[in-house]
Amino acid sequence: MTKIRRGSGAATAAQTRAYAMRPEMLASQLRAEIATVPATPHGRPALIVVMGLPGVGKSHCARLLSGRLGAAHVASDELRSRLFIAPSYADEENRAIFAAVTAILDNLLSEGHRVVVDATNLIARNRAGTVAVARSRGVPVVYVRVTASDEDARARLASRRAGRATGDHSEADESIYERMRAQPFEPPQEGFLELVNGPDLANEIDRIVSAVEAAS
Repeated sequence: MTKIRRGSGAATAAQTRAYAMRPEMLASQLRAEIATVPATPHGRPALIVVMGLPGVGKSHCARLLSGRLGAAHVASDELRSRLFIAPSYADEENRAIFAAVTAILDNLLSEGHRVVVDATNLIARNRAGTVAVARSRGVPVVYVRVTASDEDARARLASRRAGRATGDHSEADESIYERMRAQPFEPPQEGFLELVNGPDLANEIDRIVSAVEAAS
């Protein structure tokens, strides 16, 4: 798979649009490259939409939830790192990313998997495709917003600059954090659960797992 390099102007934009228009062509390969998928489908599929700002520890929490729920884990940051060498987090790039996430999700749900989709997801249009796929299959959707203190989020972002942790695929830095933090959160009309990534994380994970089990 050829990654897009920044700086090529029209060519970059054209390939980004191509990704967004034909995500199903990439879904199989991207699933193999980025998704952590249980060997056996759970059998009671569900979609868990993880939301949150960069630096709050979404992926760590998503991996914990996936393990406890027997769910596949699909992370937009890992997918972005596969497709774009120098991500911009611009709207057109986001459309391509979320189109690919949606295609992978549809494939996994069709097999009976539970799926944790791990992305910022704070704007309704970015999560609309994944939610529509789940609704079309009659699959329950649970929204989980991961939060952390501003101090902790900034500390994680600073630590990323110094040295990337294993499994950290995000390219978001403090400037992207500030940009996203300035945007209003568009909460799901159905409501959401808040997961506080802090000293009581184990109990927070227990609470969310219980809610997902009850919903599915």
